[in-house]
Amino acid sequence: MLIEPTETGELPHWIDEDTSLAVGGRRLPSRYFLAPLAGYTHLAFRRVIRELGGVGLATTDLVQATTLLSGRKRAMQLIATSPEDRPLSVQIFGGRVSELVEAAEWLADRGYEGIDINMGCPMAKVNSQGGGARLMCDTEGACEVVSRVVSSVDVPVTVKMRLGWDRDQITAPALARAFEAEGAAAITIHGRTRSQGFGGQVDCEGIRRTVEAVEAIPVVGNGDVRTVEDAFAMRRATGCAAVAIGRGAMLDPWLFVKIARAVESGQGEVTSWQPSADDQVAFLVRHFELMTMQHGEHSCLLFRKFAAWYGVRLGIPEDLEDCLRRFESIEKFGEIVEQIRQRHGTRTGDVATALVKVPNGPVERW
Repeated sequence: MLIEPTETGELPHWIDEDTSLAVGGRRLPSRYFLAPLAGYTHLAFRRVIRELGGVGLATTDLVQATTLLSGRKRAMQLIATSPEDRPLSVQIFGGRVSELVEAAEWLADRGYEGIDINMGCPMAKVNSQGGGARLMCDTEGACEVVSRVVSSVDVPVTVKMRLGWDRDQITAPALARAFEAEGAAAITIHGRTRSQGFGGQVDCEGIRRTVEAVEAIPVVGNGDVRTVEDAFAMRRATGCAAVAIGRGAMLDPWLFVKIARAVESGQGEVTSWQPSADDQVAFLVRHFELMTMQHGEHSCLLFRKFAAWYGVRLGIPEDLEDCLRRFESIEKFGEIVEQIRQRHGTRTGDVATALVKVPNGPVERW
């Protein structure tokens, strides 16, 4: 497949542009980022995705400012990093401006090179504290957060948000313009409202309006990017400077590599290249290995939820995927892997188990 030329006969401008991107004082090697995903984008996952290649920036799972400042074990695990885990931003959330400022300073003092403020999480436990998407309902308060965090640190401060609280409150364009004036280095827009949760389709026109609202800072599009074609379509439809990919990276860990191959072709050519069976099993093993380095035997519990995302792409038969969602020891993991090697590719379904499941109850209860 080739990306179609424009009406003037020229290729889309983003095919030939500089593949790197400046965000504040940082130069990122690619315009395709690993988005933060609560419960998933921990150090092991970031590292194993980076080892495949093509990632321009990764952002941690969202960290509550209060727990970070109090040194809670979970917060320390969320911000755990390594020399290979670069470039990296830490995403923070909270309902108190003073704590967000203090958390940003704490991170910058310890060498973290980017701060991302979460204004997009739809979950009630985050919104009820005044954080996440709830901040988008208070323009003055949201601007104060950005202004004070920006002025407190010397590293780039970015913001991730949704289009608005609901269809009647689409505040992203106005907020993005205001945040730029306060010194934000970039804005990431998930193309849904808070009331949509993760349902419905991403509104690319809403992202485009946000892109058009700012003067110069990069706007990063986010949502429903699961293929190379989706990533290019997002940029073509919105004019965004970069794309952040979350769930799509768990459905296909090689997505960043495939995008890089297409961009490097100079023609936006989307090839049929796929990782080999050995590569797929090796990825599964490597991810678990990296997780055990940090969490030891507890990795058996933490790793289970990835199986429902990986099964289709890694060619894991349904019954062995079920075993991966239940195993209780490192030794058992090894036994399951050997069975996967022998039966790789015999899976009958082509829809990831994780996509079948949705949160229970109305979005207001999330």
